[in-house]
Amino acid sequence: MIILVNPRATRPANRRFPLSVMAIGAALPPDVSWVILDGNRPGSDPLTEAFDLIRARAGGADPVLAVAITVMPGPQFPNAVTLTKSLKARHPAVPIVWGGNFPSLYPRPVLNAPYVDWLVRGQGERTFVELLQVLRGDRDPKSVAGLAFRDGGRPWVGPERRWAGPDELPAPPYHKIDVPDYLRPTLLGSRSGVYQASIGCPYSCNFCGVISVYGSREKVESPARTERYLSFLVREYGMNAVHFYDNNFFLREGHAVELAERLAPLALSWWCEARVDAMLRFSDATWRTLKRSGLRMVFFGAESGSDEVLRRMAKRLTTAQIQELAGRARTHGIIPEFSFVLGDPDEPRRELENTFSFIRRLKHINPRCEIITYLYTPTPQRHGTYGGVDPLSGTPETLEGWAEPQWMGWMTHEDPQVPWMTADLKAQIEDFQLVLRSRFPSVHDLRTRRWGQEVARWLAARRWRSGRYGNPRLLRAVHRLAQMPAPDEQAYGHLRPEGAAR
Repeated sequence: MIILVNPRATRPANRRFPLSVMAIGAALPPDVSWVILDGNRPGSDPLTEAFDLIRARAGGADPVLAVAITVMPGPQFPNAVTLTKSLKARHPAVPIVWGGNFPSLYPRPVLNAPYVDWLVRGQGERTFVELLQVLRGDRDPKSVAGLAFRDGGRPWVGPERRWAGPDELPAPPYHKIDVPDYLRPTLLGSRSGVYQASIGCPYSCNFCGVISVYGSREKVESPARTERYLSFLVREYGMNAVHFYDNNFFLREGHAVELAERLAPLALSWWCEARVDAMLRFSDATWRTLKRSGLRMVFFGAESGSDEVLRRMAKRLTTAQIQELAGRARTHGIIPEFSFVLGDPDEPRRELENTFSFIRRLKHINPRCEIITYLYTPTPQRHGTYGGVDPLSGTPETLEGWAEPQWMGWMTHEDPQVPWMTADLKAQIEDFQLVLRSRFPSVHDLRTRRWGQEVARWLAARRWRSGRYGNPRLLRAVHRLAQMPAPDEQAYGHLRPEGAAR
């Protein structure tokens, strides 16, 4: 038996299909039994459940051959470390495998951990299947692409694996999970699910972890296959909304049209991520088709209000294109979410001023556009990092170091301790964000009572008109008084339930 563990990453109310471990399980040979332990489910205790499975199967015909743990940077990480150490201490003979974005980005500290035996880098389905051959003694681990481990105490990192597209992989194993338990309310619908119809991204933005893990490539599932599995979820379980996890949902207009036409009969509300320039190339007829198919909101990486910074980020995008996209989205009634990376290593103050001014222009063009900001966190890259910084300089050499609170701020992009982002600059960002969300309440903000939103909107109007954001004490007081109980700090991202704020 293989135990696939999805450590806790969010509060139970925000649980979603554990797609990463589902994909690994689906790829296993038919004669290999497997189970998913998901720490995000209510009352779940993956550690105790794993202990019980290992003990119950020891000495039997189907003992636990390995425990595989998916690990994302952020709230999931410290839970994964604690769980892994406890498992290895109790059952030292059971191999433990780490996969996911964190070990793919930062293999060195993982290989320094004596309680992690194997590391799967990048796409894991086929690498993990070949690792089982290694564990049975039938294969040399150095022959497995995508695998890393300690060889006589020294790190061995194998070559990258040539990864497969969705159409080359098995069907999602919905029979192995309690599907209704994962269909949770979000802004889009009362029974929202998640799906991933592609892997990778063909662009080369030099601050993005997706490119670091997969390179500048993307493989897309056929619209017919996407329709088949979403139809199943709608028909059998009443799913009425879906968030696509693809890093870049639209590549070609013809593909977008076909997919939209296949989705339309399903009556789903849906959300996705896309490139500004890709959707600008779409005709108005295509935009209307997407709208009719249920597309409600699209996340776009705008990243900066400066063409020069966009060039240095290798975005292959201009501020004029972003503004044009905001206008077209308004025309067609689709809400654009624009993300911005704040904290240019060379001129952070000037970049903040440029981006704040640009956000004001976007709000003038399309008041409904959502604004999401992150603090720039240098991420390991393949060909140079934005700002010319060393993304590994000063980062921990151990998993215990990464689990310290200061590195949580790094992994979540909320408060990276980088020298160019001083306390006064961070304060400016917080003040601007408060005035912005007061003047233009987010559609995601269902935590602030209605009276609080109205008072804050009125108080913020003068500050927004004048461009003076500093020290908005009264706005802070209003929001503090008008807030309903705060959600768990680990409840983050685009899939908050109704009642949570961004």
